[in-house]
Amino acid sequence: MASEPSPQMSAELSRRAGHYAVAVAECLLEADLPVTGIQSCGPWRDTDGEYLDVEAAISFTQAFQNQHGGGDCGLHWAATSGWCLYTAGKEDRYLSGVRWPGFGLIPEPRLVAAFVDAFRRDPAMSGSSEQPSYRQEGQDIPTLLDRLAPYLPAQPYLFEEPHIRFADLHRRAYENRVRRALVSRASDPLTHLYLRQGELTALLHLLEYAESSNPSALNRLLAADLGARAGRPPEAAETHKGALQEANHRRQTP
Repeated sequence: MASEPSPQMSAELSRRAGHYAVAVAECLLEADLPVTGIQSCGPWRDTDGEYLDVEAAISFTQAFQNQHGGGDCGLHWAATSGWCLYTAGKEDRYLSGVRWPGFGLIPEPRLVAAFVDAFRRDPAMSGSSEQPSYRQEGQDIPTLLDRLAPYLPAQPYLFEEPHIRFADLHRRAYENRVRRALVSRASDPLTHLYLRQGELTALLHLLEYAESSNPSALNRLLAADLGARAGRPPEAAETHKGALQEANHRRQTP
């Protein structure tokens, strides 16, 4: 194995791997997958002194994990083997069900998103259980840095850190989902969803929390609409639809 990189080099490897993970997460979010976060780290040694190479990961909601074993489930990128999607049942102590797409060490983000989509439809037929080896640990660090460089942000002064870039991307992706849902059809039918008062109040609390975390006119108006309709006849839906009007206005604004 080559000499270990300096702390500065390790930090830069972590940063670039993180930005690559953000680029993959962007494709996943565009496919309406429930991504919750990204992580990355440079070369390091664990408590047993074992050398571990550059890594990155993408996490999903618990609901997504429940659909695939009920335990830990997510995407992991290793700088030696590329991406894999792992699952673990509730009783599994270690990760199981690992599938490798075999697209190379740093595949285009859209290919990773297509692999996850295929996995959702048929896990057993997606990728391979055999771990590939594209690079040796600790080797060719300059080459790895160069290969990750295209995924650095176009505006580094705004998004120097991958987590800041992901947070902005995540917010915009979900705002777009909300907007699309509100204006998806000219006349959505009314639903017959019965809520206890406590459940409605809990939902309004969550929308208020979302508004306080990421100020948004859509969050505020949707909470106001739902609160105003409580206990009213179905016709109230037509009277209180500020969020729908705002979403339609944003869609029409260039």
